[in-house]
Amino acid sequence: MSPSFDAISKIVPPREAWRLKVRVIRAWIVPSFGNPDSPNSMELILVDENSNKIQATIRKQLINRFKDNIIEGNCYKMCYFSVVPNHGSYRATKHEFKLTFLFRTIVTTLPDDIIPRVCFTLYPFEEILQMSQDHDYLVDVIGLLTLVGEEKSYDKDGKTIKMVVVELSSQKMVLRCALFGEYVDQLNHFLSSGYVEQPVVILQLAKVKLFRGQPGLQNVMKATKIYLNPDLAAVVDFRKSVVEQGINGTQPLFIANEGKTISLEDDFMRLTKKSTIDELQENKEDGTFVILGTITDVVEEGCWWYSTCVCGKTVHPESGVYFCDMCMHHVTNVIPRYRLKVVVSDETGQGIFVLFDRETTYLVKKTCGDLFNEVHKDSKVLCGDDYPIIFRNLEGKKVLLKVNTKSLGVDRYFGTFRVKRICDDAAIISMFELAQTEITPLKDAPVPVFGPELGETSNTKCLENTVMSSFLQKEANVAGLDDIHLDMEGVKEVDIQDHSVDSDENVVLSDDIGSLIRSDVDETQDLLSHLLDDSRKVNVPNVVPKDAVFLKVKRNLEADFDKELEDTVAHCSKIIKIEDS
Repeated sequence: MSPSFDAISKIVPPREAWRLKVRVIRAWIVPSFGNPDSPNSMELILVDENSNKIQATIRKQLINRFKDNIIEGNCYKMCYFSVVPNHGSYRATKHEFKLTFLFRTIVTTLPDDIIPRVCFTLYPFEEILQMSQDHDYLVDVIGLLTLVGEEKSYDKDGKTIKMVVVELSSQKMVLRCALFGEYVDQLNHFLSSGYVEQPVVILQLAKVKLFRGQPGLQNVMKATKIYLNPDLAAVVDFRKSVVEQGINGTQPLFIANEGKTISLEDDFMRLTKKSTIDELQENKEDGTFVILGTITDVVEEGCWWYSTCVCGKTVHPESGVYFCDMCMHHVTNVIPRYRLKVVVSDETGQGIFVLFDRETTYLVKKTCGDLFNEVHKDSKVLCGDDYPIIFRNLEGKKVLLKVNTKSLGVDRYFGTFRVKRICDDAAIISMFELAQTEITPLKDAPVPVFGPELGETSNTKCLENTVMSSFLQKEANVAGLDDIHLDMEGVKEVDIQDHSVDSDENVVLSDDIGSLIRSDVDETQDLLSHLLDDSRKVNVPNVVPKDAVFLKVKRNLEADFDKELEDTVAHCSKIIKIEDS
């Protein structure tokens, strides 16, 4: 610490003339009791260059004097405080004292500094699970989000409050956490973004509560901050530790919905907007759509498979060995995964669609590892100069594709879409076509033009070849497989055998979660207590049996509105969540 500034660790009463150089790593307004619209105080967490923290309070009378000049994340020079004991059951730091702003407190903005931007005091799960009483200090925890319970809502003081219970895992231990209000909205927003694997979560300033003797976590309104897959060193270190424990960090996230999963029929017929290929290419907004088309060709460009580390990160050979940027070390155990581009056509046009591991496995009914072992003696096929014959069986297949129109950011990727889910079920396709016929007026048939070429199949074939040739020869408009995957690095794939059949085994639920799902509004608190009675009952396995169905699940906030409204009005205690692959 510079001689002109005091260290936080040295602060003691009764002195008031403290000069601090700090960063505000957390700032929140505490509402008045019984009047949430009126502020009672403004709370700050300050950290210095030695990573020592102290809490500071701005009382109600001085909030307007300071609130516009103090922004979370910025560095400041602060002088003159009252130093008081750090008491209470919601202490945000371990410091023996805390600061209280005075009318003469001076706050001056400083340029960015070496003071850390984040500073967590991470509690091990083992320590929390051994607590036998409510903890007086707010805690920071990091873990994998492995399960999301069904969202519920209940009325309190004339307001509807959302609540969801989630499970975090670390070191093969499970910790339950109850999220309320705006924190549920933040979680839903993340889940609706399309991330389907188990994310790393950091909870900052959470409260340890005992429910019938069992410890769990609960957010503190306004104070708690939740980080979902943040780009932080702590997350990189945590993922590395997960891999070292032999845990697959790319398992799908389980979302409880009364033990049910979204069927192919519901997903493709009711829950996702319908589109055509031409409309996809003209669309300028990110979104998810369903199109019906026929696979007309496999684009044999680049390799049809790629290598991943056990953590799910793509790896490339360097000097004869693989190096994982996520694990930060060389790896020898790599997993092959599919990455295939196909040309799909409908009555409005054609486009190139990228099928990754799950979707390709669903179509060819064979895992990438199995196919890799079959062709490993053919160097041309392994290198991508030739493609396995099995892919040719896809040509002519009519499919429903659920695609993501999120822009890849490069003009040469125009017309290329990533497939999120695929269906070749003839019955569902027939229903889709029938529904399209019912809502889409039939166009008048074109007036035939008679000529000597009419009906000659050779000319028809020539026309098809001409269209295909003109489409595929424009390399500038067709993204390379490697390029596409690099641009879509954040989208990781999980092997799947077949996800066209629903099964209760697809979602791992405990009896406690089931009780929470079925409870009435006025039983929420009791059931939340019961839910945390035995934190070891639920065991979401990290290794799924070979014949199990892998599901990637996310919240789809565009559910069938009429059904949701009817359920909500009828029960008021449940909000059905939508799972998505």
